[in-house]
Amino acid sequence: MTRRTFVILSLATALLVPMLSGSAVAADSSPGAFTDDDGHPGEPYIEWLAQRGVVEGCNPPANTRFCPDRILNRAEAAKIVVGVGLRGAGFPPISDTLPDRFVDDDEIWAGAASRLANYLAHLGVIDGCDPPVNRRFCPTEPLKRGQVAKILVGAFQLTSPDSFVSPWVDTAGRFYDRSARIAAYHDMWDFSAARFAGNTPVSRAEFARAIVAALGVDLCPEDPFSAAKSQSLKRRFPGQSFTAYVYDTRSGCAYWMNPEARPRTASVFKVMVMAGTLLEAQSEGRAVTSWERRQLVPMITESANDPVRALWNHFGGSPWFRQQAQLFDLTQTRPVGDTESGWGRTTTSAKDQGDLIRQVILGDRGVFEDTYRDYAWSLMTSVVASQTWGITQGVPPGWVVGQKNGFAGGVANSVGFVRHPDGANGYVVVVLTNGWSTWNQGVPTVNEIAGWVSQALAQ
Repeated sequence: MTRRTFVILSLATALLVPMLSGSAVAADSSPGAFTDDDGHPGEPYIEWLAQRGVVEGCNPPANTRFCPDRILNRAEAAKIVVGVGLRGAGFPPISDTLPDRFVDDDEIWAGAASRLANYLAHLGVIDGCDPPVNRRFCPTEPLKRGQVAKILVGAFQLTSPDSFVSPWVDTAGRFYDRSARIAAYHDMWDFSAARFAGNTPVSRAEFARAIVAALGVDLCPEDPFSAAKSQSLKRRFPGQSFTAYVYDTRSGCAYWMNPEARPRTASVFKVMVMAGTLLEAQSEGRAVTSWERRQLVPMITESANDPVRALWNHFGGSPWFRQQAQLFDLTQTRPVGDTESGWGRTTTSAKDQGDLIRQVILGDRGVFEDTYRDYAWSLMTSVVASQTWGITQGVPPGWVVGQKNGFAGGVANSVGFVRHPDGANGYVVVVLTNGWSTWNQGVPTVNEIAGWVSQALAQ
């Protein structure tokens, strides 16, 4: 549960009610404002702000893209803070007679950035970028985490109990020490590491999440990958790597753990081979051939390796593998292919694998027609019993799991979709672990991580 004082709860309730009509709109329950944030963990926060006219796109005048991972600059942050403040967070009207505090912002947005910066300086929310003179605002410079914490804590007058101990080990003596502690109390950041890294530039999506949390608005269920859980894994298994991704169709919320990791896929790679084979059939306007079925069935249900080699030869070798990654927009995947088992050394991210499942099973991005998606689902729900560990962990009766596991050498992975008994909703889940002495040693940990997800979302 998010930790907030009564004062802040009262502030959020009193000031945000006019902005909230009913429950928050799930990110994918209706067309969002932007086309490039689907499935991004920042999507619910970005779309919430967009619905209130607080943020715009990054490709004017169309403004169909948000560029969630692009670094935010100081002028953009000022615009969002003022927009939120004037639309319900109690900021006073902007006066036209404010003194011009900064000398370097008059040319940005035809002078609009200067007005915003002067206003926030008048409120005591920001200072200049050249202390102690503070005559420059540096509007196009990146904003950093420590600066964001200080700005948002000051702008919305956030506090925390003196008894609350900061989770950060690297903020002592920094100008943002107090603000970072308060920001942690209000769940503005939830990192698996104990370091705040206050000098790290902030992305547009990260800022969206931080400011929505600062307002006391909770759009998503509790993150199944809490910092405490992730740190526990690192303490118990210092030689192993872990990453995970979840996308919940009911809320439109996405979560990930250690998103920077790029582990090996092992046989999880076979999902992409299946997807590529089905796409070949669809693009040719035909049914899956009997020969293709003889490869796909054992490849997915039994994790047989010979079919991968057969399909590799049939469709043209390594260039075909690389082409599939491009077709499915798997930008964080580096395919490896040869006539033996090199494909298992393909590296990927948890989110890439989640995006692939969303396309193949859920039909996201309109890549697959229903006939081919249904066939993929029939394969992934027919996995032999000995290979149904992983994302099945903790799933209640009535839910249906379609999955593919990867297990070889030091790799233990599990990916797929867990479908709600209503037959429509559910969640995509990806758990990737590398570095075990033997893959079966990793199965209990994969089960543990998947259990966190089912406990949070299989309800």
